[in-house]
Amino acid sequence: MRDFFSDFKTVTKAEWQNKIESDLKGKNSKLLLIEDEIEDINISSYYHNEDAINETETPGNYPYKRGMNVPNNQFNNGALIVVSDEKEANTKALHTLNCGADLLVFKSDNHLTDWEQVLKDIKFEYISCQFTIQSIQEFTTLYALLKNERNIDYNIDFHASNFELSHLAEVATNFRKVQTRFCAVNGFRLQQAGANAWQEISFCLSTSHEYLVELMRAGLSIDEASACITFNIGIGSNYFLEIAKIRSLKSLWSKIIRAYSPEHACSYNCNITAVITHVNKSLKDPETNLLRQTTEAMSAINAGINALVILPFDLYSTQSVSSFAERMALNINSILCEESYFNKVVDPMGGSYSIEKMTSTLGKKIWLEFQEIDSKGGAFSNQTLSYLLANVSEKSLMRIEKFNRGEITGIGINIYQPEEIQSAEWTLNEEYLGLKPLILESEYKSVSV
Repeated sequence: MRDFFSDFKTVTKAEWQNKIESDLKGKNSKLLLIEDEIEDINISSYYHNEDAINETETPGNYPYKRGMNVPNNQFNNGALIVVSDEKEANTKALHTLNCGADLLVFKSDNHLTDWEQVLKDIKFEYISCQFTIQSIQEFTTLYALLKNERNIDYNIDFHASNFELSHLAEVATNFRKVQTRFCAVNGFRLQQAGANAWQEISFCLSTSHEYLVELMRAGLSIDEASACITFNIGIGSNYFLEIAKIRSLKSLWSKIIRAYSPEHACSYNCNITAVITHVNKSLKDPETNLLRQTTEAMSAINAGINALVILPFDLYSTQSVSSFAERMALNINSILCEESYFNKVVDPMGGSYSIEKMTSTLGKKIWLEFQEIDSKGGAFSNQTLSYLLANVSEKSLMRIEKFNRGEITGIGINIYQPEEIQSAEWTLNEEYLGLKPLILESEYKSVSV
């Protein structure tokens, strides 16, 4: 086969830079360096093959930042089912499955929920289910009902107020013979509070490491323990950075697992459910949210995730969830798979000079922060929680200030506001580790930018 590259003269990075500076016609060449104050990283707007990271990793091989889904990039299309009325929740779950979902995420704040009614006629052998567990009693009830079903995850966040890390061993006794993912690492809630990428992922790594240690203390091997852990990751609007952070998570998770000498390669699998968050969404100009949700979904899928849950943009609205928002949340996933074939190519960004450089840069910051958290006693120590509260709050405030100054823009929020502004308001007020969720629209105070 002919080598077509030989027909072209090799251009060095120095020659490339000279050409770029010439085209700038006297403008400051530093404009080509992106200094992200919130993320604390500097990124060039261009990269050359001299910047290439000399790695020959292929999908399905250590350190697995390119993923383990070698045949394809298949993932579940998830939908949240909030249980307030059991019969209505059942009807909604069955309808959602008919609309294209193959993953149901159930959440109920009522510890007396009649789960048999909620789950009536659902065929678990054909779909996956996740249950956001609120108490030990709720877990006991659900496990007794579903212990013989497949594809069930019990998402227990042991950082939540109703749990303590000591409860982990109690739950783990049910999964010594057949492992099930029940230790939920909740990066989504931290990202929703305004954390940057490396704060979210370092917290996830620290929490997952604590889970591993506790599970092994409970008698599980490293292979069995790793099979009990799942990650919930929030996806923001920084397209390439979101790809890099998920790739970094997979790579660094493998690094942690390798330290414990697993016997099976599947133990390196980093099971990720990506969740499209509310930080940058608008209730005043709701149609713009579809574009935001789509690009954020593209970031998650391109990075390689196991499941994607796009929450309806008006889930936390005073006017309740609209059928339009629910339908579009499912349709985005379906269109990206069935019409755009995002589920066919594994890690399409792999080998890109910029993505690989960003993944490496971000990974180094994440690992340093992981070590810092470890030095403070781990993810569950009071010192660490105070440290996280202060640092994430600082980044959250920085986002608000930049948004109100117009340095961060949101169409329909602080630029190009619609002539008719919807009357809906946000009701999201749940705290996590002392951190309040951030919604930029609700923080926006200026009239125009």
